[in-house]
Amino acid sequence: MNRKKMSLSNKTLIGMILGAIIGFIIGPRIEMISVIGDIFLKMLQMAIVPLIFFTVVSAIASMNDLKVLGRIGSKLILLFMGTTLAASVIGVIVGRTINPGKGLLLNDLPPVDAVAEAPTIQSVLINMFPQNILQAMAEANMLQVIVFAIFSGIAILLLQKDDRERITGIFQVLSRFVMKILNIVLEFSPYGVFALMAVTAGKYGTSIIGPLTKFIGTIYLGLFVQVLVVYFVLYYLFTRKNPFIMFKKIKSVWITSATTCSSKATMPVSIRTCEEDLHLSKNVVGLTIPVGASMNMDGNALWFGVVAIFVSALAGVELTLTQQLVAVFMGVLMTLGSPGIPGGIFVATAVFLNVLGLPLEVIGLLAGIFRIMDMGITTVNVVGSVVVASIIGRKGKTDIPIDAPALNS
Repeated sequence: MNRKKMSLSNKTLIGMILGAIIGFIIGPRIEMISVIGDIFLKMLQMAIVPLIFFTVVSAIASMNDLKVLGRIGSKLILLFMGTTLAASVIGVIVGRTINPGKGLLLNDLPPVDAVAEAPTIQSVLINMFPQNILQAMAEANMLQVIVFAIFSGIAILLLQKDDRERITGIFQVLSRFVMKILNIVLEFSPYGVFALMAVTAGKYGTSIIGPLTKFIGTIYLGLFVQVLVVYFVLYYLFTRKNPFIMFKKIKSVWITSATTCSSKATMPVSIRTCEEDLHLSKNVVGLTIPVGASMNMDGNALWFGVVAIFVSALAGVELTLTQQLVAVFMGVLMTLGSPGIPGGIFVATAVFLNVLGLPLEVIGLLAGIFRIMDMGITTVNVVGSVVVASIIGRKGKTDIPIDAPALNS
């Protein structure tokens, strides 16, 4: 009798559950296996820059029509900005409703370094364009790599048909080649996820039980609202499909994102899931997922909203309506202007609090427990991009499938 082979996503889920259980049992000593998780993360990240570049270029070049690119691009920006704005608003509303900082005092917290000025819209736009593409790739500046890839794809569309087809074919092969490398890495997901989850559970254990539990719970409640109200409703309204079925199909995405806490490291899983399990257009996926990994940070926007209310309560400050609106706007802006470095969200949080005139000392406290919340924040970031890809990539009456021959007519 043939036994059905267990899917990779189920193996990864089992790895995550076992990792959590063993981590809680063994405690901090489990950190000895952190090298396994670190190697898995590095293996995922080693080909991210070429994957983004080749995938975006081939996705745009395969569209054969600049009008199609304009239509998809406009929808992409509107949906990304709309969901990010919604997340920022939800963060402020949930923060005000629960008020996790009520009754806590801001004292004896570790100081933080001086912060830079808040990014302006102009600086965010300027920093999206690379001065040296090789330097941008070496520094893994994803936004600059994406912008260069978009220009490269458009340039290919403007070539003569024979040249366009030849160079598009080359980029498509290179994109598949990099994905093959990452697919090999993904076979080790159960082991990498097990190690990452075990180390996290062993490090924190029951340490979250205390005054900050309410803050952590507020973050997760907001993330839950973002998924259930914003993503589920948008998905159903645009596709008329059951969102629960879709979320079940992408379980490998949220498992990987929750354990790696990296949108970019999860990108190969997102691309494969969208193409193979959701059956979305490769061109839509090739543009939406890489761009979303750098620009669609709904979880981060929600974080900023809750932090504004939390820190103001700690400082005994009541934010005015105007300040709350500023917090919402800055939450969206900071998701675009956050430094692309490890711990960059704390630099962005310091800038965010500085703009609102709130004390920065709390950042040291939040940094110590951020990993617990980052599991949910990153998952929402990644799932948001998948939902947008599902909406844009749907094959309805008013949307010509991107791979359809009609585009060549």
